[in-house]
Amino acid sequence: MMSTTKVDKSIKAFLRKELREYMGTIGHITADEKKDLLEWVEDGNSVYSNPAIISDDNGCPMDYINARRFEIDMYEDMMNQADEQAPSGSQSVDSGDDEEPF
Repeated sequence: MMSTTKVDKSIKAFLRKELREYMGTIGHITADEKKDLLEWVEDGNSVYSNPAIISDDNGCPMDYINARRFEIDMYEDMMNQADEQAPSGSQSVDSGDDEEPF
């Protein structure tokens, strides 16, 4: 029977090898993306998985970097839509009451 330490070392070695190969194929990656990816892998996760379990059009889980970029794009799209829908020149209404409502 293999000890947990050997299994852990074996898994970490596999994940590091996978990371090196992935970094050679992903292309441009920002410093923040790299930092987050390294933390993800160091926590025992594959570069081919993501914390939000975001899937591509075929239903397969996205790799970490593409899922992260997808989340950021979705967030930016939502913020842009919210800005477009906000009435122009809207101002907050002052009730004239300096007390907390509750």
